[in-house]
Amino acid sequence: MIEYRQSTNGIKMLTVYRKPMNVGLVAKICQVSKKTVLNWIYRDALKAFTTYGGHYRVWPGDLKEFISRAGINVPFNFVDERQTTFLVVDDDQGFSLLLKEIICSEFPDANVILTDDGYEALLLIGERKPHVVLLDLRMPKIDGFQVLDLLKARKREHTPKIIVLSGYLDSDSRQRLAGSIAEEIWEKGKSITDMREGLRKLLNPAPIRKKIVASL
Repeated sequence: MIEYRQSTNGIKMLTVYRKPMNVGLVAKICQVSKKTVLNWIYRDALKAFTTYGGHYRVWPGDLKEFISRAGINVPFNFVDERQTTFLVVDDDQGFSLLLKEIICSEFPDANVILTDDGYEALLLIGERKPHVVLLDLRMPKIDGFQVLDLLKARKREHTPKIIVLSGYLDSDSRQRLAGSIAEEIWEKGKSITDMREGLRKLLNPAPIRKKIVASL
């Protein structure tokens, strides 16, 4: 699995912090006391929210913004899970990288995760809760059909928007996909322009959305 995040310095591989952080962790990162962090929060200098138990938590993106604004010179790598996350599942590395470039050019703040393993994709969908999954049908071990079937059988705690990818769709494949949870079906000959437009529409849908089978 490879994860990419778009930044002002270009594409960087992976980061460290993802989840909301407590005051102690923020203090450790910034190399200050907990009292100092609380003072930042009380003065609204550092954005924070409270848990049901009344404890402060800080999103990584908000801490990064504060560190930059305050001129604090400490290393801090993060992925903000509030950003749109895309999961690309395809054993064709070249095509996966092309999709990554398309996504990052269209959604500059997106997180993009690549994997060539259907089993790992299922784990990542459960753990990272991507907004969009681009899923190849033909893969070794667990293929795209099995991934769709297993996701359909899960409780609907989180169901991403799924785009099925295929180099060739025969009548049997189309029939199997008709009852699946896939939002759209794209043949791999689809143009870059159409893929970008398709992603925009998927994340900003019209009131009525239909399944689309595209062949170019």
